[in-house]
Amino acid sequence: MFNEKVINQLVEDAKEVWPLNWPDVENYFNKSCFSISVDIIMRHLGLFQKKGDFETFDSIKQKINIFKDAEYVFCKMLEVLCEEKIIEKKDSGFICLITDPDIEAPAEYLVSVTRKIPDEGAPFQWLARAYGGLVHFIKGKIYGEEVMFPFNDFSLVEDVYYTSKVYNFWSILTGKAVKRIIDEKYNKKITVMEVGAGTGNGTYNVFKNTENIEKKFEKYIFTDISKALIKKAGKSERFNKYDFIEYKPYDLTKELKEQDFEEEFADIVLAVNVLHATKNLTQSCKALHKLVKKDGYVILGEIAPPLDGLYRYMELTFGLLASYYNYDDKELRPNSPIIRSDKWIELFQKAGFSEVIAIPGNKLQNCDRGGIIIAKK
Repeated sequence: MFNEKVINQLVEDAKEVWPLNWPDVENYFNKSCFSISVDIIMRHLGLFQKKGDFETFDSIKQKINIFKDAEYVFCKMLEVLCEEKIIEKKDSGFICLITDPDIEAPAEYLVSVTRKIPDEGAPFQWLARAYGGLVHFIKGKIYGEEVMFPFNDFSLVEDVYYTSKVYNFWSILTGKAVKRIIDEKYNKKITVMEVGAGTGNGTYNVFKNTENIEKKFEKYIFTDISKALIKKAGKSERFNKYDFIEYKPYDLTKELKEQDFEEEFADIVLAVNVLHATKNLTQSCKALHKLVKKDGYVILGEIAPPLDGLYRYMELTFGLLASYYNYDDKELRPNSPIIRSDKWIELFQKAGFSEVIAIPGNKLQNCDRGGIIIAKK
């Protein structure tokens, strides 16, 4: 696929982009989610009040009448308490080990963390938004989408992806990979399709990293399942100066001809932190295979969980959203919708791609939250 020089360049790109303060950020993420889990489950809902208290998930549902849509995130908060050894899984339920964990109040802790690392203020504000709506969500008084996107306002999550050095990582690295592939493989104008372009952060980073952009793209097709996000992107000052952009709805689960797309029409297909939100990863990878030309490339930017455990921040923010937890290939990803790079490589190989690599893979110390997958057809 690539010579060693290009692979090394891509790894150096990842090294340059990955925030050096990640261990501190992850520690703050984990402590925040621990504090929230204790506060919601033990203090607001009154569970596990005595050492030795035993609850099954069914008994918890009977006591507090958990809203069905909130069961996923509630289970993840129980897992956080297990990881912190506040409760322990036993037989078919959970037993309380510690009744009064030493935590800071979540609201106060989130404020103090935001002051310590202001560059990551948006992610912590988004976590605070989730915390503020969790009790009402658990009790079925509000939907998760209403908590995280009140009045269909996507501005805060847009800030997460545009301002956070952590959450910008996958988009920036994808943008740099597009540049490397164009420079290495193409001497003509090409067609690029972005799947699940959302707030446009991936698009922005592709354009930012590509020199003489008008000479590189015949078409750049900005797609998303949400017509509202497509409409918003079409009006964005970031993109309206580019005549080669087309804005179209696209759903991976539907046939191409139903959506006015042909097979094998794109030189490069990219998707940033979107494929994990599809119901079936095997089918999604096959759908991408249909879109890209022979000898073309798919570039996937995807967040990954820790090797053993939860990526707590994802579970207590995106975990409120049906698009995150409502997937049907539980045998492939039993613990969480996000998976690690080795599984993505297997999926793309099974979908029919001839070569697949992960960047940075295991080549960077402390960079263990995924990166990009590049698959050649």
